[in-house]
Amino acid sequence: MANPYEGYNFWIYVPNKGAAIFFLVAFFISAAIHFWQCYRYKSARVTGLFVASGFLYVVGFAFRINGAFGNYDELGPYVVSVALIYVSPPLLSLANYDILGRIFYYVPYLSPMAPGRVLSTFGLLSLVIEGINGVAASFIANPKSNPTIGSVLMWAALVLQIAILISFVVIAGYFHRRCAQAGIAGARGIQRNLTTLYVSVALILIRTVYRGVEHSVKVVLSTEWPFYVFEATLMLINMYMWNARHPAPYLPADTTTYLARDGVTEVKGPEPPKDTRPMVLKVFDPWRIADLCRRQDKSEQKTYEELGQGRNEVRSTGLV
Repeated sequence: MANPYEGYNFWIYVPNKGAAIFFLVAFFISAAIHFWQCYRYKSARVTGLFVASGFLYVVGFAFRINGAFGNYDELGPYVVSVALIYVSPPLLSLANYDILGRIFYYVPYLSPMAPGRVLSTFGLLSLVIEGINGVAASFIANPKSNPTIGSVLMWAALVLQIAILISFVVIAGYFHRRCAQAGIAGARGIQRNLTTLYVSVALILIRTVYRGVEHSVKVVLSTEWPFYVFEATLMLINMYMWNARHPAPYLPADTTTYLARDGVTEVKGPEPPKDTRPMVLKVFDPWRIADLCRRQDKSEQKTYEELGQGRNEVRSTGLV
């Protein structure tokens, strides 16, 4: 069957062969290392998203290579490449949220929100953003669709993502400040992982701003090097940074081991208290503001306070 778009360049420019191949290989290596680290540290539940995001980039760049070798008039590979590369960074953000939740589990008595609600709250918002990003990318890439709708959706997703990233940093920073006031911020399970999180969020934020500029300034959209600098390179740095500074060696494998207030002793305690509220309240009130206003449900905080004071089984740790 003849290609109805023969001679039309969906990419606007001819993709660079060498750059596309380099980033495919680089993302594959990082994703493979993350896969091995998940196996070694049994941390797939926390860091498995790095593997998923890395391999989405691999497939995205594989289809980009297809365009670089003269097949720039093939609509299907172009749409798949654009969509997969667009939805990968939200998965990296989701991994960050999961890691912060595990840090909160480690020091729950200083957490500004229940540890188990970090991933569920930010994860739900990220899922919405990922869906909007995918739909928007398809609208923009497909000449049969209305590109204006795609641009509007893309801007909405970018604004939401920036707002969520800023909120995430505020929560992490507030927690970090409380740890510093308690004299335990120097513990590697806290300091090392939070520092890496801050850098990761900054990289993703720069990438998000670039995507907004890309859809506003035609010269940026029609030039390839900004894509490789502000999208591919920044996200590749993020992937390898988490390879080098993997959180698993500095955090317990389970959620029932806590750091005592001395910053040295690890406390083995019970399972974290369950949230028995209706699902609506879990989603829209993760900080339990309603309970605080009514001065109800202090059992969870009391449990965490006891853990922080070392009233359970303890063992020493070398995480400082």
